Amino acid sequence: MKRRIQITDDTMAQEPMLPLINIVFLLLIFFMIAGSLQKLGPFDVDPPSSADATERDDETVVLWVDKAGQLGVDDKRGPLSDISGLLPEGFAKHPIEIRADRDADGQMIVALLKRLQELHVDKVQLMTAVEAQN
Repeated sequence: MKRRIQITDDTMAQEPMLPLINIVFLLLIFFMIAGSLQKLGPFDVDPPSSADATERDDETVVLWVDKAGQLGVDDKRGPLSDISGLLPEGFAKHPIEIRADRDADGQMIVALLKRLQELHVDKVQLMTAVEAQN
């Protein structure tokens, strides 16, 4: 008994799409596992370097300081006098990480630390770039 397989236009059109969909899903899973999203700061800074490296807490509030002394948190920017308006609600409960440019004024950083102390921030971290070990 002979059996005929009938190939229709729908079968021909759907068949080549399955491997493509599989590849797209594999690529999507790969990028979800391998990639990570990181918040970008309001401006670029060139941090000073140090030989020590510590891990960062996920609840950390990142405070950016550029070389002109302007502060930034997430998308907000402003001077030191507006720091309480820049920081998010409940900021004193979380550590604050300062990412200052290496050319930022040291006296401005000291004034920033004093202001954070006045705002009852208990834990402050200064971010530096890790030096390469030989």
